[in-house]
Amino acid sequence: MNDYFKAEWLKTRKGAILAVGIIFLVLSSFIGLANFFLNYEVLIEEQMSRVLWGQLTFYNSQLLFPAMLAIFSGMIILPEFERKTFEMLRANQVSVKKMLLSKFLLALLLITVIQVLLFVIYLVTLKLSQIPFVAKDLLLFLRATVLSVIGSSSVVMIHSYIMAKTKNFSKSVGIAAIGSFCGFIFIMLGGVINQFFPYSQPMIGIRSRALVDMSISEFVIFIVVNALYSFIFFKLTLRTLEKNG
Repeated sequence: MNDYFKAEWLKTRKGAILAVGIIFLVLSSFIGLANFFLNYEVLIEEQMSRVLWGQLTFYNSQLLFPAMLAIFSGMIILPEFERKTFEMLRANQVSVKKMLLSKFLLALLLITVIQVLLFVIYLVTLKLSQIPFVAKDLLLFLRATVLSVIGSSSVVMIHSYIMAKTKNFSKSVGIAAIGSFCGFIFIMLGGVINQFFPYSQPMIGIRSRALVDMSISEFVIFIVVNALYSFIFFKLTLRTLEKNG
């Protein structure tokens, strides 16, 4: 398995993928920080650190993040069709399953880098703005950063499947945009739909709306939902690649 991951690491355009992620991060951070500072004067001082996190992460996680994940999936999967890698793998009896799993893990690693940068932006903003905070809030949002990566797994695998099925980059990104919009509508409507909607999982993980830790039941639902989506679409993607790659 290590050899497969090393091969993916070497051939994937990591710099280009991270550049896309940073562009999305800068755009969403600008929107979120602008909203925060426009309302700065009416905020309660004790709540500022949490409100800042909510504003900084909401536009990223719900509106822009799914499209970024679709782009990540496309940039990792699509080149293999251009290289006709899957035909060569089948001819040489190399494991498509291990290669796909390596791509999935690499995508999560690159997503982790972007999310760590988001957390750094939060810390720098706290420092420069001299916003009061408590250590438990930093630990809460650090955990939320980790959970946002887990929440990304569903969208990554869904769009890996879409790319494998359609080989169409723009269609994949378009579906992600529609999914983001639907997630936003579900937020406005309220209810529990968002708990099970795949495009809302990054937002749930990063706690941009709740701003508090998950309860045990919420955590279990979150893990089970993402595990199921990831497993199902991993299997569908694998079957599609083995059949039509």
